[in-house]
Amino acid sequence: MKNKDMAEYIHGYDPEEQQRLVDQARYWGDRLLLKDLAFDPKAKILDIGCGVGAVLEIIGEKFPTLTFAGIDHQPRQIAYATEYLRRLGFKTDLQVGDAYTLPWAENTFDFALTVWLLEHVPDSAGIIAEALRVLRPGGKICLTETDYQNLLIYPPHPDFDYFQQALCELFQVADGNPYVGRSLGGYLEQAGFTGVKNEAIAVHHWHSPQNQDLKGLVDHLDTWIKLMIPQMVEKLGKNPDHLENGLTHFRQVPQHPHGAITLTIYRATGCKPQP
Repeated sequence: MKNKDMAEYIHGYDPEEQQRLVDQARYWGDRLLLKDLAFDPKAKILDIGCGVGAVLEIIGEKFPTLTFAGIDHQPRQIAYATEYLRRLGFKTDLQVGDAYTLPWAENTFDFALTVWLLEHVPDSAGIIAEALRVLRPGGKICLTETDYQNLLIYPPHPDFDYFQQALCELFQVADGNPYVGRSLGGYLEQAGFTGVKNEAIAVHHWHSPQNQDLKGLVDHLDTWIKLMIPQMVEKLGKNPDHLENGLTHFRQVPQHPHGAITLTIYRATGCKPQP
């Protein structure tokens, strides 16, 4: 059995994937990542599963006086993040390590976050418990995840349904959970956080001559879902023709006069109780 902190990351760590993570954070920055964020100017922020530091960059651009920390189990990601954020002038403490045994003392941080992390791990509760430990009393946590079963398109197509189900199965065979967003509020309450909120944010775009939002979302998602097909074939034994046809249909949604896509993203927040 795999060590729980070394669950397989289905996206890999090559330079193209590292750049994709930077682009992804920029795409979701104002749309999602910065939503309702406010900090004391001297707050200490921890990104658990920080990857290449892309989310910290987005936050740092808006709140440059903060102190940032991050952890990831992959040395290549931390090496990239360290250099990337250094060039941007941010004060950081980035470490290679285990999200289930954080290397910081209790009551260290004012804010902790995870973004697209818990979908990749087998034990979300363990990571959330560690976040609670290192937060100061009154400190806040923010968890952000999507739900891959709730990516809805129009017009529908059976081969896209086949692709979508294979995508969910791929997360599961890699010890992840493609549906974890639905449960974030429960995880936070069970860990001991108070004032918990778990918001379902619907991102919905439709074919319109007034803007390119639908095409932009399709292009954004296509940058990574197209790379999943070889793994679906190799690890799950899926039919490559059905998968390619489903992806082709997805790419054509913006051209359909009634084309539309809805993506549900879950964002959960809570506070560490005061003594």
